[in-house]
Amino acid sequence: MYPNYYQMPTRTESVSNRTMKVYGTGKVMVEPNIASVQLGVVTEDPSLTKAQQENARIMDQVIQSLNELGVPPQAIQTSSFTIRPIFDYKDGKPVNQRYQVMNTLQVMLTDFEAIGAIIDRTVLEGVNRVFDIQFSTDQQAAAYDQALQSALEDGTRKASTIAQNFHVVLDTIPLKIIEQTSPSPVAYKAFSATAESTTTPIQAGQIEVEANVELLYRYAFVQ
Repeated sequence: MYPNYYQMPTRTESVSNRTMKVYGTGKVMVEPNIASVQLGVVTEDPSLTKAQQENARIMDQVIQSLNELGVPPQAIQTSSFTIRPIFDYKDGKPVNQRYQVMNTLQVMLTDFEAIGAIIDRTVLEGVNRVFDIQFSTDQQAAAYDQALQSALEDGTRKASTIAQNFHVVLDTIPLKIIEQTSPSPVAYKAFSATAESTTTPIQAGQIEVEANVELLYRYAFVQ
């Protein structure tokens, strides 16, 4: 699978406990095919009941509009619901107490061309927060396997380069392999939405899948 740069020699040599540690990195770029959009409705009122009722009314409209746009019910899920008191301050004292209600939906989409229209329509229905838009792929495991292969080859290449530079014999089978992963989906930051927004452009780009390994090799000096 990997280049056999150096084999341990067949002639007698002293047993060596000398080791070297190297790190390998592999990256694969893949096209996303799943998008996750967070849509939030925030309402405020001095009356908690009124703030809740207004929030529920708007959210019902938002869910109905999503269904009308072809988003299936199973792709819509409440991700958070919070209520908190808020204040203004005058002369260091809290005044104008009111309540803020935030309800956030997570919407899973596979039609990327519809994302902008969905955001625009739901904003018209009352959505005033659009949080993380994240792109992912259902081929994450296969892409990671490719990245891991590249990481192992990268680490092997580095170990061979070091061995050649110092004229030592490298055992090509690592004593230890430690896998370190860091998935990297593409995400867009949260932003406030307004009904005056023009058609929202969304670019999915590509997802970088990365794998990292730590390799420990044994090497020896030939006698």
